[in-house]
Formats: sequence, C-alpha cells, structure tokens
Amino acid sequence: MLHIWMGRANTGKSARVLEQIRERGVPALLLAPEHASHAAELDLCRFCGPAASRYAEVLSLRLLASRVLALTGGLTDVPLDAGGKLLMMQLALQEVAGQLDVYARPSRKAPFLEELVELCGELIACQVQPEDLGDALPFLEGMSAGKIKDLSLIYAAYLGHLRRDGRDRRDLMERLLENLEKSGYAAGKDVYLDGFTYFTAQELDLIAILLRVSRSVTVTLLGDGGSWEIFQQGIQTRDRLIRLASACGRQCRLEVLPAPAPQTALEHLSSHFFGPMVPWEGAETPVSLYRADSIFHETEYVAAEILSLVRTGRYRFRDIAVAARDLDSYSAAIENVFERYGVPVYLSRRSDILEKPVLSLLAGALDAVSGGYEYEDMFRYLKTGLGGLTDGECDRLENYVIQWDIHGAMWVRDEDWTANPAGWREGFTPEETAALEDINALRRRVGGPLGRLAAGLKDRPGARGKLEVLWAFLEELHLADQLEGRTARLEELGELQRAAEYAQLWELLCGVMDQFAEILEDAPLDTEEFARLLKLVLTQYDVGTIPVSLDQVQASQITRNDRHRIKVLFLLGANDHVLPAVQTSQGLLNREDREQLRREGIELSPSGLDLFHIELQNLYAALAQPTDRLVVTWPAADLNGSPLRPSFVVGRIKTLLPAVWEGVDLGDRPYRLRAPLPALELAGGERGGALWRYFAADPRWSASLEAMDRAASMHRGRLSPAAVESLYGRSYRMSASRIDKINSCHFAYFLQYGLRARERVPAGFDASQVGTFLHYVLEHVTREAAARGGFASLDSGELDALLDRAVSRYVETAMPSFEKRDERFKYLFGRLKKTVGTIVENVAEELGASDFVPVAFELSFGEDGQLPAISIQTGGAALTLAGKVDRVDGWLKDGKLYLRVIDYKSGKKAFDLADVRHGLNIQMLLYLFALEREGPALFGEKVVPAGVLYLPARDVLVTQRRGVTREALRAALDKELRRSGMVLGEPEVLQAMEHSALEAPRFLPLTLGRDGSITKGIATAEELGKLSRYVDSILAEIARDLRAGVIAADPWARSEQESACTYCEFASACHFMDEDAEDCAKPLRPVTPAEFWDHVELTIRKGGKA
Repeated sequence: MLHIWMGRANTGKSARVLEQIRERGVPALLLAPEHASHAAELDLCRFCGPAASRYAEVLSLRLLASRVLALTGGLTDVPLDAGGKLLMMQLALQEVAGQLDVYARPSRKAPFLEELVELCGELIACQVQPEDLGDALPFLEGMSAGKIKDLSLIYAAYLGHLRRDGRDRRDLMERLLENLEKSGYAAGKDVYLDGFTYFTAQELDLIAILLRVSRSVTVTLLGDGGSWEIFQQGIQTRDRLIRLASACGRQCRLEVLPAPAPQTALEHLSSHFFGPMVPWEGAETPVSLYRADSIFHETEYVAAEILSLVRTGRYRFRDIAVAARDLDSYSAAIENVFERYGVPVYLSRRSDILEKPVLSLLAGALDAVSGGYEYEDMFRYLKTGLGGLTDGECDRLENYVIQWDIHGAMWVRDEDWTANPAGWREGFTPEETAALEDINALRRRVGGPLGRLAAGLKDRPGARGKLEVLWAFLEELHLADQLEGRTARLEELGELQRAAEYAQLWELLCGVMDQFAEILEDAPLDTEEFARLLKLVLTQYDVGTIPVSLDQVQASQITRNDRHRIKVLFLLGANDHVLPAVQTSQGLLNREDREQLRREGIELSPSGLDLFHIELQNLYAALAQPTDRLVVTWPAADLNGSPLRPSFVVGRIKTLLPAVWEGVDLGDRPYRLRAPLPALELAGGERGGALWRYFAADPRWSASLEAMDRAASMHRGRLSPAAVESLYGRSYRMSASRIDKINSCHFAYFLQYGLRARERVPAGFDASQVGTFLHYVLEHVTREAAARGGFASLDSGELDALLDRAVSRYVETAMPSFEKRDERFKYLFGRLKKTVGTIVENVAEELGASDFVPVAFELSFGEDGQLPAISIQTGGAALTLAGKVDRVDGWLKDGKLYLRVIDYKSGKKAFDLADVRHGLNIQMLLYLFALEREGPALFGEKVVPAGVLYLPARDVLVTQRRGVTREALRAALDKELRRSGMVLGEPEVLQAMEHSALEAPRFLPLTLGRDGSITKGIATAEELGKLSRYVDSILAEIARDLRAGVIAADPWARSEQESACTYCEFASACHFMDEDAEDCAKPLRPVTPAEFWDHVELTIRKGGKA
C-alpha cells in the first residue's frame, strides 16, 4: 500500500515517520536525500533509541544501490563516477564527431563535456532512449531539430560505451532497479521516503518496485493541497504517485496534515509568507534584520550574535544553524571570522579538489613533461610542497629560474646550469660558486623524477602503460606517506575538517586512476593527450566530509538544507537576485527545446518556472526551520563596493512582523566586544583605556598586551642600538649606491641593506646591466688606447678592432650562456654594440681635443684598493666609504696635477645642484675631494680638483626626419652625449679640458652668455673647497642617522608624479602615507647656483647639514 503524507512545514511529517517506525518495531527502511541522510540517521537514533539499528536503517538512494549490488554481485563492475562519465563522453564525442551538424566542432573543454554528461544523466533518469529522440525529430521545428538530432547521436554513442565489451558501466540507479527485487533487500519492510522534493522517472520506477516487494511505502511531500503556487511541484508529484499506485494495482491513501494555527511570530511568518499579508499583532518578535557594510562585517555580526546566544545558557552551538543561498561567497569569511570569534562551525559544502595540492602536483607535473617544462607548470608542481623541495629550496630555485629565464629541456639536461646567481658580472666569488652548486643540486633533485616520468610516458604508448609510469612517479615522491603525514599534522592542530578532507585524497586519486585504466585500457595516447584527459577527469571530483564534532554550528546552502527543525537560524545574504536565485542557464536544452519535447511526450526534469517554484519552496522551508529565533542579514555592498539591494524577503518580513528589530552597521561595531580577540584588537586602539584596563586585570592576556604595547611604542623611524649593531655592525661601511639610497629614503635603505630584501627580476639587459656592459667596454677600450699613445694615434680600423675585442671578452667572461639566448636578445645586444661604438667614437673625439689624458681606470678606494677608504668619525659613529672611480683624467701644469673624475652614467640622470644639496649623487664629489687628499701619494704630484663629469653611457636613440644631414645628425648625437657636471672655472683649465671650451664647447657642460661669459657648469677653487666640507658634513649626518637607528620613510619628492617612491621596489612593503606623523616626504625643488652656494655657506657656518 502507498501512503502519501502531505503537509506544510512543521506539520509533523518527519516526526510521524519516526514515531511510526518506533511504534511498529518491524523492519523499516528510511530513504532520505544524500545531503540529509546523516541528520536523518541522528534523528532516528534520538527518537527510537539505541535499539533502532536492529530493525531500522537510514539510507540514501546511492547507499541503497551499493547494499543491493553487494548482495547480487553487481559491484564487480566498477560504477562510473563523474570523472569516468566525462571520459566516456569524450570517447563518445570523438566517435560521432563527423556526423554532427550543430556541434560539428565540439569543444574539448570540461564545461561542455559536463553539460553533455548532465543532459545524458537527465535523459537516463527520465528514462528517455535515443530512439525516443529520433522519433520526435520529424515534429521538431527550428534550431531544436538540428540540436536534438546531434544530441541523440551523442547520447546513443555514450550509452554504447557504457556497455562496451559486455561490461556494465551504467550508473548505480539503473543497476539498482534491475537488482532490487531479486535481492530481497526491501522484502517485507516498511519503506519511508522523507525529504524529497520530486521524483525522476527512474525514482518513480524504484517506488513501483518497492510497492511490489515491501510491506508498505510511505512518502512525505511538502504542500498543502493546492492553495500556494510554490507547492505545485509537490502537487504534481502527488498526482504522479497516485497514478503509479493505480498502475501497480496498489491502494493509495492520501493524508493532508493540517497546519496548526500559528501561535508564535515565527509560525505566523511561515504560514503567511506566500499567502495573505496579515501583520502579526504581537508586540515582540523573535525575528531580527541586520544590514551590514560587507560580507565580512555581516559574518562578524552573526558570529558575535551566536556567542551571545550560547552564553545565555539556553543554547548549544549545535542548536544554531547558518544558511545562505550562495554559500560559496561566504565560506571563506565564515571559516576566518568564526575561528577568530571562537565559534566552532561545520561547513556543509563540497570542497573542490582543484584547490588541493595533490591535483596541482599532478597537473603541474603532467603539464611540465608534456608542455616543455615551462615556468608556470614547474612551480605549480613544486609549490605544492609535495615535489621534494622545502619552501626555502623552492624559493631559491625560483629566484634563479626567474633571473635567467630557465625553461624547456634546460631542466632535465645532464649539463649543469652555469649562469651566475648574482646576475651578469665578470667571474664568480666563492659564495656565488657555492650558491650555483646548491641551485644545480636542487635542479637534479627536481629534474630526475620528472625526466624519468617524461621518458616513461614517451616509451609506453598505451593509456594503461602511461598510468603505470605515473604511478611509479607518485611512489618515487612517496605521495601516500606525505598525505598521511599532512593529515596527522592537521589533526594535531585541531583542523579536523581539513584533516578529514586530506584523508580522502589518496583513495580518491587511486580510484580515478583505476577508472581511467578501466575505461581506456591500452588505447594509444601521446603524452599531451594523456595529460589533458587525466586532468579533465580530475576536475570532476570534490571532497566532502561529515561533521567532526557534536557541538558546532551547522553552515549550509539552502538547497542542501536538511529541513530539520533548529532552534536558531541565521539566514545570510538576503539580497535581490540572490535570495531567491534567478536561474539564468537551462543547459544545452533551452526552454523552447524542452517545451517541444514535452509536446511529443518526452518529459524531462523540472525547468523554468518549475525550478523557480522549487527555489521558493527551499526558501519557505528555511524560514519555517527555526523554533526560537530567526535572524536575516545582508550586505549593503559587494566586494567591489557596488551597492546591493535587499531581497523581497526583507520587505515581506517587515510587513508580516511590524515589530521586527532592524539593525544597521554604523561603523562602530560594538559586537566585537563579545569575543576576546576582536575586543583585544579594539583595546589596542586606546592603550590605557577602559577596555585595555579590563584585559590588564586578567593575567591570561598580559603577554598579548605587552606585545601590543611594544608594537605601539615602536616607530618606523627608530631601531634599537642592539638592532643597529646586528644589522649594520659598529662601523658603517658605505658605497656610492648606499649613500644615494639612504639619502633617497631611510626606510628603503633599511629594507635593502639592513634586511637585505631583494626584488626578483630577470637577468635581462636592463639599465643596470647595460651600464655594466658599457662600463666594461669603455674602460678596456680607453685603457688600451691610452697604452698605444691615445686615441689620436689610432685609425678607425684599429679602434673598431679594440671595440670588438672588448665586447668578445665581456661575452666570454660575463655571459657564458649567450649562445643559448633567444634571437631577440641577440638582436638587442647587437644594437647595443653599435651604441657603444658611437660612445667610444665620441670619447675618442673628446680626448683628441683635450690636454687631459686618462691617468687611472677603475680606481678603487677602500680595503685592497689603490687608495684608502674615505672615513668619517662623528659622535662615536664611524663611517667608511669604499668604491671605484670609472676614470680619472689628469693634466699636469706647473707642478700641479689637475684631476677630473669621469663617471659613466647608464641612465639619463644628470648632475643637478638640487640633488647635491640633499646628498644625492655626491659620489663623484667625494672621490674628487678624496683624490685631493690622497692623490699626491699615488701620483707623486700635488693634486688640484678640476671637476666631475657624467659621461652618458646608455643606449642612445636619436629621432630625426628622413634625409637629415650628417652634420645635423652629429649635432643631435652630441646633444645626447654631452657631459653634465661641474668643472673648475679657470679659463686655462677649461681650454685644457676642451680646446674650444671658451668659444663653442661640444663636450663640457658649459653655458655661454651673449657676452661670451660662462654662466653655468663651473665653480671657483674656493667654492670647491667649501663643497668638500659640505659633502663631509653629509657623510657625518649619515653616520649619526645610522647610529640613531633612523628608518623613517622620508623619500625625496620633486612632485606628486616624481619621487623616490615612483619606481621604488619596496613600495608594497612600505605603504608610505605623507599625512602619517612618521612619514614625511622631503621636497626636492630646483635651485639656482646662487641659492645652492648660499646653502653650502650656511651649512658650513652651522657646523653641519642644514
């Protein structure tokens, strides 16, 4: 006999089922939807007592099929899961691709295959055969006819593959129908189906069999007989069941359970929500509304409210549920916020295996060996932590790979990598040699297993053979042991849900590989196709867990709600177009297609309006779930800040419950005081305040308060003396680049030279590398020219030979992997060679028109240098400056050696008095004045400072119109290559530097007035003497700042668009804010020569930097 119990929510349908099972005490079988089976099992145990398991059990339809097939031997054939079905669909699609019209070029991507599998599953569940679709074809119109014709071919091929080679790969439901009756599993039992919204044709056939073999069948349905439109699906299902009972020759008894008159505001809400809008007359209501600023603050409010409820003593965490229509948008916030608030929660959701390291490991390894060992694939594989390297080892290897653009077979060749880990440079230090050996050792550890995997996949053409090779690769990595270890560590940390997910991964992976071999057997596949198919299959799996604790809040999606009563429900995300959700996709068959098939007698699953009714039914069931309290919340804006509207649910609640409480997030968020950690964060905002004193009175928080106190008292602008000594030592060793960095910004200096932070950049020929190359060539060419009597003694052929020799020597010593670089790099390098030729020619012309001659190249100051380091002692702080001068030119006149310092500048930076005023780009001046002091001992003559010059050593591009004359082109080049700097303004010295300096200077940075006077670019000997004392004061101030531990963010700034921050590699770590009390930009304004020298004079008088 068939019993149909129909009623609205809370009419006692489920309780009546349990009561009848307990009272009868005969063998009973309670069937529930998959997501509700666990809760139903708990209810059975609570209601019927511990003895219930002797005569009653709760099963999902999938588990019922497994039990039945275990009795009949049907489990010997491995059933297809989602991945196996996708693989079968791929094979079916390939088989009929040539016969298709609408899908003549079918996509090989997972979403299309998933839609095909889903449609075929729907056709199977609705017991539609390919022939049924074929019979309907003559009566179909428009695009529907061509689409259905193609789909019928694909469907037929798919079914054929399911039964290929005499094997039964049909889904469990089909095999359950075939074996249930002969198994005797349901014979003589009372069978109950509780919690189902509707039944497919397959499920109706199952009920028909149960009617034949069981003692009775009872079905519960949500509905009230027809007064509410949202119950139409239940009414249709009722009618189908009545017709089914009649067709089976069984009696059917329908009972509509009456809904009791509402006694509470919650009952009134559920009774009238989809009916007449009759307001509740009660003064108080257990329903509240809350509008938050964002999803995060919404979740915070909910967590705080849950804590308050539990602290009343009336509720346990398990008495409270959290539900959302779009749980994926909330899951991360729930996990994070609930942990901070100390609220235990179980998220009833499936975890995507694509997020798990195991899949990243497999996908990365397969993509690497099939796609040429590209960077993204290699480090997707290695960063899982399962590829054999620690995090630190992986970082070191990645730095090198990014730096030298390692890719392709370079990973697996027998030869070691040879490029310097420090970048383009001549030779290796011992530390760099050791670092390279370490990198190569890591490469061999990575490349060995991958090389063996690639070779094995190539040698084994069949799918099964390739799987054996992949299995050996996983065993070599000890993947099973690693997963077991991670599971144990997660359990130790108390992360039981993640541990439960990890515990499933190895078994799931083994099942995937078994099914892959079962379906494809020894089908020939190349490595790329094998990798694509295996990854395609893996995308179909997810990981689910059951609750790991008895007392925790249940968080679930409304569509997966088990509909059991709960004392308190928090309904999150009550926004328009989210609650209820609007179905935008119908799958491969749209509404018109389905309607045409229905007219031809082919009924498919609910769609369109029926789906919307089911959506509303799920909403109704959720609103009817709580017995004590309902809280509805929603965010006012999405993650991008765009405004969101509340759902119609909010308006209806306000109408039905006029006394409902509505809260609004005003920004103060006092609910944070309900949990220790959020409250402690608030206390830190007002040290010494009432909240701070509250925590201070509890010894448990003393360590946290002390840490917060220390952090609050620390300023970015100061390091402790101990930290200064640890980072920089007792004597501060500086270089030119360090001086520029510290005077550009103290915080950037601290990061680069204190913490030794480095940006990961490719070892391309950027500005610094171009500069290194040009420096090298200019030095060697100029040195050899000087050794041969100067540039004037060389013809153009000899000069070209010197240039070629210098370039070749650089490539041999600093670029050992030059031949392995791509053609674009070689082209750019060739263009750079032309540039250096232009610069060398310009230098040759300059020195040919000058009495100054090179007297030193790469002149070094400091330990092991030709000259001692520049030293400053001030206030107990000692600073030494070491470095190299690119070139020193000299002119001996009347027993005095006039020296000028030449710096090859690879960028477009020019000598600027404003820079010098702020201690920037002063290294040439420091070297010049050091030569004045130390030069006599080196050169044997009295030294007179004659100036400093920047020589542009960069890739020079001159834009000119077509047909430009040689003279105009030369003038343009001269302008680009003209030196900048400051020189001694004595006419005799200027003419010695450049013979035409006083009439038409070509190389020197001089500006002539109309009267022939020099107005820019010169300084007197007295001014140079003052400037010497000024730059010494800058060094002294640097020493004092280092000793004081200054690390303030104080970048120079010419404007909002141009400052030290503009291209700073540390911007992401600094977060400079000019309005912050500790952050202050230093304005770098242009100065006239008069203003500059006045500032120098004032600083010297004050005895320090102004």
